[in-house]
Amino acid sequence: MRNGLFVVIFVLIAVLSGCGHRAEQKRATVQGYAVKPEAVHKSLYFTGTIQPLRESTLTSPMDAVVEKLHYHYGQLVKKGNVVVTLNSNELQKQYNDTLTEYLKAKDSFTVAQSKFNGTQELWNAGLISKNNYLSEESSLATAKVSLIQATRRLTEMLEKMDDGNAQHLSELNIAEFEKVRQALAGQHNLIHLKAPSDGVLLYPPKSGEEQSGKLNVGSTVKAGQVLALIGDLTGVSVEIDIPEIDIDKIRPGMRANVTGVALGKQVLKGELVAVNAQASTTAGAALPSFNAVVEVKALNELQRQWVKVGMSAEIEIEVDSGEQLLVPITAVKQEKGRSIVKIITAKGSSETRVVTTGPALADKVVVASGLQAGDVVAYD
Repeated sequence: MRNGLFVVIFVLIAVLSGCGHRAEQKRATVQGYAVKPEAVHKSLYFTGTIQPLRESTLTSPMDAVVEKLHYHYGQLVKKGNVVVTLNSNELQKQYNDTLTEYLKAKDSFTVAQSKFNGTQELWNAGLISKNNYLSEESSLATAKVSLIQATRRLTEMLEKMDDGNAQHLSELNIAEFEKVRQALAGQHNLIHLKAPSDGVLLYPPKSGEEQSGKLNVGSTVKAGQVLALIGDLTGVSVEIDIPEIDIDKIRPGMRANVTGVALGKQVLKGELVAVNAQASTTAGAALPSFNAVVEVKALNELQRQWVKVGMSAEIEIEVDSGEQLLVPITAVKQEKGRSIVKIITAKGSSETRVVTTGPALADKVVVASGLQAGDVVAYD
C-alpha cells in the first residue's frame, strides 16, 4: 500500500514538473520588438507588350496599287532606302496636267516680263500714262505668282515620283515642242516610297474593315493610307495599366526593370516617362486604370538580339514609401474583427492595444496607427 502511494506521488510530481517546463518554454519563445521608423521599399508589378522606342509612318500619297515590296516585314531598313513602289494611273494624269500648267505659267511669265521691259522704257521716256505702266507691272506680278505656284506643284510631283531623270523638266520651254512631247509621252506612274529613318519594317495598324494590315504585291491602297511603320529598336517602350489603388504611388521619373519569358535572364533598365492624367475603364474591370509608358532609352548589342516587337514583358517598379512604423507579422493578432498587439510595458507587464495595419512586407507589416516609436511589442 505504501509503495503504491509513493508511485502515485512520483507520477504527480513528474506531471507538474512537465507542465511547468512547458510554460517556461512557451514564455521563453515570446520575444520583444522595439517599434521604430524604418524605410519601406515595395515593388509593384505590371504587364505589357514591347514596342519600338519611336515609330514613323510610310504613307501612300494617292490611290495606287502596290507594284513591288523591296523589303519583308521585320527586316531592318536604312533611312532613304526605297521600301515600297506604287503604281498609280492618277499620278500619270497629275504629272501631265502639272507639267502642262507649269510650262504655260513659265511662258506667260516670259511674255509678261518682255512686255513690262518695253513698258518700262516707254515710261522712262514719258511716252505712256501711269495707268498703263501700273497695269503692266501688275500683270507681271500676277504671272510671277502663278509661276511660283506651278513650280511648287511640279516640285512636289517630282518628289512623289523620285525620278532623277525628271529633274531637267524645269529647263523645258513650251516652244520646244518635241522635248515637251517626249516628256508628256513618258511613263510617270510609279511612286517610290523611302524609309524616313533607320529601323525595322513593321505591319501597319489595322483598320476596322481590314482583317490584316499586311500588304502584298497587287494590293490596292488609298490616299493617306499607312502602308507600314518604321520602328526604332535602339530602345523599347512598354505601355502598362496602373490600377486606381496604386496610382498615388506612381510618378514619372521612377526607375523600372523590364523582364520577360523570352528575354531569359536579361533585365532591361528603364524609366517611367509618362502617366495619363485621365483614367480609362475596361469591360469587366472593377476599378478604372491609368495608362502609363515605360521606356528603355538604349539597348546594347546583346539585348537587341533578344528583343522583338510584340514580346510580352513584366515591369517592376520599386516604390519608396519613406519611413514608417513596422512590426513583425506574427505580433499582430485578430480579435473580434480587430487587429491587436501585445505591448510589453516598462514594468514588464503586458497590455493589449488595437492597431490599424497597412501594407505587408515579407515578414513585417506597416502599422498606420495605434503604436508609436519606442513601444515594445511581443511576438512569437
